[in-house]
Amino acid sequence: MAYDLTPMLDPKHTALLIFECQEGTIGEASHLPTLAAAVSAGNVVPNIASLLDGARKAGARVFYCKIDKRSDGVGDPGNTPLLMRLRRQSKETSVALGMGEIIAALAPREGDVVVAREHGLTGFYESGLDAYLRNTGIKTVVITGVSVNIGVIGTTIEAVNRGYTAVVPTDCVAGDPPEYAEQALRYSVRNIAFMSTSGEIANIWSKAS
Repeated sequence: MAYDLTPMLDPKHTALLIFECQEGTIGEASHLPTLAAAVSAGNVVPNIASLLDGARKAGARVFYCKIDKRSDGVGDPGNTPLLMRLRRQSKETSVALGMGEIIAALAPREGDVVVAREHGLTGFYESGLDAYLRNTGIKTVVITGVSVNIGVIGTTIEAVNRGYTAVVPTDCVAGDPPEYAEQALRYSVRNIAFMSTSGEIANIWSKAS
């Protein structure tokens, strides 16, 4: 079923969320090389960059969600298989488990909002994101970044639970393996978020601006 996304994506009440696009996730120093490879193969970074440019021109707010754990590990429970694998990997390579800064191609600018969390797996968890969105009049969130496996789908659910409308541009997200991400988008995400593409959203914002 086709939906008219134009009223949902009014720049006055729409935010572009860029989720965990950090050096340690998708950059050259990635702790998750197969995820980084999926991002590269799908041209995800250029697509987000194009959408980011459109958002700024149209006046839609830009929010970055990043993970920023303590380097000494204090307070980090390591209570998931993923965290345990990453911890083991960092010990074996003597490389710190920090996820680092936002990659240069998507770097924040003055006026953008960067929210960082030390705990949890999703964008709204103890990050202050919800307060920022509500206090700036946001009703719709466009969710981009990685990964579809956990962070993207979890943040989408959290957004909907809080009353926001969620839009996911399918060419601006990735998962590992890519075929799983395709299935998750098709059978899970499309039931809670409105699916689109970077080109379609940018076109709507271009007309609005």
